[in-house]
Amino acid sequence: MRPLLCVLVATAACASGASDQPIDAATSPIDGRTVDAADEDAATPDGPGPGPDAAVADARVVDAAAIDAAVIDATVIDAPPPIDAAPPIDGPPPVITSLLLSEVVLTPTGGEFVEIVNPTAAAVNLSNFYVSDASQYFRLPAGVAAVAADATDFVARFPAGASIPPHGVVTVALDTAANFTLAYPGVAPTYSVASATMTVVTTGTATLTNAGEPIVLFFWDGASDKVTDVDIMIAGAPTAANLLANKSAVAIDGPDADSATGAYATDANTLPTQSAPGAAKSTKRIALESTLVETQAGTGNGVAGHDETSEQLGSTWDASPYTAPTPGQVPAALVP
Repeated sequence: MRPLLCVLVATAACASGASDQPIDAATSPIDGRTVDAADEDAATPDGPGPGPDAAVADARVVDAAAIDAAVIDATVIDAPPPIDAAPPIDGPPPVITSLLLSEVVLTPTGGEFVEIVNPTAAAVNLSNFYVSDASQYFRLPAGVAAVAADATDFVARFPAGASIPPHGVVTVALDTAANFTLAYPGVAPTYSVASATMTVVTTGTATLTNAGEPIVLFFWDGASDKVTDVDIMIAGAPTAANLLANKSAVAIDGPDADSATGAYATDANTLPTQSAPGAAKSTKRIALESTLVETQAGTGNGVAGHDETSEQLGSTWDASPYTAPTPGQVPAALVP
């Protein structure tokens, strides 16, 4: 971004100094010469010598064009980086636009899906985002085998070029797109794991356990030592075999060029369980994340250092009695 700022400032300075006579400065004769207001004000107290070069002292250059709020605030500082830009190797997790898990169906098999909402006003590139129910998803940088996924666990990546629109949702079906539409007549999933519109990096047949699973949305650039948690929730009450693993202090050397390891920060691991929604029912997010319901101190493993394992799901997700699934529908409460 620095070269862009330099060009903007240089361009503003050139434009303001292009005219021999400043258009906004009062003129007056001093010792037979005409100077602009900035020159007059900057003259030294010991004599009538000329003040600083007008390109420096001219009020239009110093006070307006060079620090124009529209340039600094909108173009340089607030412009988000590309979502798939590679972060510094072994550096902190990249800052990523905050997507959220918004709805999960655990059963029946043909109707299983995970839905994601984009509550922001900008489209998000999903190319380096993953959805998983594997408890050790965070070991992916060490290789697929390190994830130790069982026969029904999955880690699935969105296809290259995939995106989610502002204030929109994407629906990821676990079964085929055809079976999804049988379960929800007239509705097609955005992506389907079984139909291979998602890139599944694990082996086995992806399905969600009826009793409960951890559902994870995470980001990985394919090179860094660590993944970045985007959102995590516990759907239902997982058995001991399906509990979310603790990644605190786990150190991994990813596929980057160096041999240094990156260690995960300490997770709170306080995500509560809930009763599982029954057949043809879903659990739905009902509130956005905030500092009131999640630790966002900048020291976690999530976006901007949030701790996604600390969210108070009882406040942000619904509870029994659950209602019918609503695939493809944008929850009004999640789009501010």
